[in-house]
Amino acid sequence: MRLLRLVVLFAAMFGIGYAFAAIRLFPAAADPTDVDFTAIPDLTGVPRAEAGARLSALGLVSTEQGRLHHTEIPAGAVVAQRPLPGQFARAGDTVVLTTSAGIETRRVPDVAGLPGGQAATLLTRLGFEIDVEETDESAVAGAIRSEPAAGTSLPLPARVRLFVSQGKPIVSVPDLQGRHVDDLELLLEEVDLQLGAVRYQVEAPEVPGRVIFQSPAPGSALRGEGFVSVIVSGTPPDSATADLARDAVGLARDAVPDTLPPTPGNGEAPGEG
Repeated sequence: MRLLRLVVLFAAMFGIGYAFAAIRLFPAAADPTDVDFTAIPDLTGVPRAEAGARLSALGLVSTEQGRLHHTEIPAGAVVAQRPLPGQFARAGDTVVLTTSAGIETRRVPDVAGLPGGQAATLLTRLGFEIDVEETDESAVAGAIRSEPAAGTSLPLPARVRLFVSQGKPIVSVPDLQGRHVDDLELLLEEVDLQLGAVRYQVEAPEVPGRVIFQSPAPGSALRGEGFVSVIVSGTPPDSATADLARDAVGLARDAVPDTLPPTPGNGEAPGEG
């Protein structure tokens, strides 16, 4: 009986020692569910410093990453966050904030003189919405102006009116050869063209005052209000210039502008004026 008591006592002491050693050497793992979670607040529109203070009070860390232009949220305030509002985080977790760079502004470029399509493409690529309006303000086809005017700074998105001229209609150049120089302006006005350079060839055998060469050639396509230059037989009205007009070849090369074909009567159609 006494031996049994000793055995029981020894067993009890061994069990107590084993349990103590197990607890000391192999502590129980922490319960992963025994953690406090915090709901992340919505910080949209909150200034960066204030947003950081709010997160810090909740035991969270804040960091800033990037800036975005925004039409409503002022510069320096939060426009986005990660994790999203309403999601949960543990103490010490980091919340990434993106702040506003304010309203983006863009300067209206000077598109005058560009072809209409190029002007519209440029404005669109700069972020503008455009309204194209055709106008007859210019005889030359292409962009004329914009409203607001070039150089104006606008907050995006913004709408710009682009005024584009389709130019004057294309007309056929009339045949002026043999016509008297005094009749040329009226003849050209009838087809919406203008008289350009008038030069004289003193030694021409034709009747004085008559057209012996024109550029562009008869039948050429020319935009309305374009110029037609001519060489006329005889002496210029201003006799002081007569000595300057004795070489017909020199006249054709130097006196008549770019639209003059290289050889009289070759039928080559010049570019549009």
